[in-house]
Amino acid sequence: MLLGTAHVSRASVEAVREILDRESFDAVAVELCEPRYKSMRDPESFRNLDLFQIIRQGKAGLVAANLALSAFQRRLAEQFGIEPGAEMKAAIDGAEARDLPIWLIDREVGITLKRAIRSVGFLDRIGIMGGLAGSLITREEVEESEIEKLKEGDMLGSMFNEFAKESPPLFEALISERDRY
Repeated sequence: MLLGTAHVSRASVEAVREILDRESFDAVAVELCEPRYKSMRDPESFRNLDLFQIIRQGKAGLVAANLALSAFQRRLAEQFGIEPGAEMKAAIDGAEARDLPIWLIDREVGITLKRAIRSVGFLDRIGIMGGLAGSLITREEVEESEIEKLKEGDMLGSMFNEFAKESPPLFEALISERDRY
């Protein structure tokens, strides 16, 4: 059974809890990779990162992009009074409460971000980084109903179609490759 959710949605959290209460499952799959799962289960893990090792390994840009995306989700979550990824936490907690295996079914975030950045030219990279930085400073309010609309098939499909037309390489790295994974 596949349940479509949004990362910043009270309705998604409730849908996860209801389906776990109502149905019987052999396992619960969550669209997370191991590093994101670990940081979700231990929010303090970020403080333990070795900054010099990150720079030596050439991962500073990846960490910065991940932080910017997380900050944007956190801002939305604060606006709506819900924790980012609360629907995934509800699924994980529900699986643990029922002694069900948890399957992490997403490609490692570092690989995805690397592939996305490498798929576009230099000017597009600058634009992406600018967009991420802009998402940190903008205070534009997003309506909760807009988040819920994103889960609807027609809206999601048209949004993905537009994204695929506007930036085929990014769509491939961020959506298509992860879907195949």
